[in-house]
Formats: sequence, structure tokens, C-alpha cells
Amino acid sequence: MAKLSQRVLLRVGVIIAVPILLLGGRVLLDQIPMSAARPPGNIQTLEDFQNWKRAEIVGTGTFSTVSVTYTVVLAPAGRYLASGRSAYLFDEQGRFVDWTPDMGDIYTVKNGFTLTGGRVENITRKQP
Repeated sequence: MAKLSQRVLLRVGVIIAVPILLLGGRVLLDQIPMSAARPPGNIQTLEDFQNWKRAEIVGTGTFSTVSVTYTVVLAPAGRYLASGRSAYLFDEQGRFVDWTPDMGDIYTVKNGFTLTGGRVENITRKQP
């Protein structure tokens, strides 16, 4: 009887542990591209950003709200299995405003802008 209880407990433990470990591994793996996409605290202007990302910039575009048109700079996604690029917004004076690690799924960090569904316009891709 004791062996049966141990087997049942082992199976239940495995059934519970495997999904938790898989989810934890996925979250930890996403930290690698996220840390590469997260802008350092000293980024204040478009020029600072360009000096930081350099060759990783893949394109630019514009995003408009009621009162402001932002320049959007696109770079590699900040997640594995992302549905969009990471995007960094700069105001009309070239000051860094906001960013998102995945413009396809995640709102921008500070202002909660959604950049999905064609909201980023006039995209020009950087040639390799």
C-alpha cells in the first residue's frame, strides 16, 4: 500500500512540476532578448539611441496621436516568438519617450500606446 501511495505522489508531482518548469524556463529564456531590447537609463535622445543600437536598427516609421507625431525606430524583437519588432518612440524634438519589446503584442511601457494594426506608418526598412 505504501509503494502505491509513493507512486501516485510521484506521478502527481511530475504532472504538476513539468508545466511549472516549462513555464519558468520560457519566462527565463525571454529575459535574454528582453535585456538586449531594454534601453539603458542614459538614453535621452534619438542620437543616444542610434549610438546604442547602431547596426541593430532595422527601420523607422511614424506613429501619430491627436497632438503629437512620434518617430518610431524598429529593432529586433525583445522576446522569443514575438509577433513584432521592438519599437522606440521619439518626440518631434528627438527626445526618447517610450518603447515596447514587441510592438505586435505589448503596449508601450510608459504611455500604453498600442502600435499594432498599421498604426506605425511610413515605415522605411534599413538595407542590410
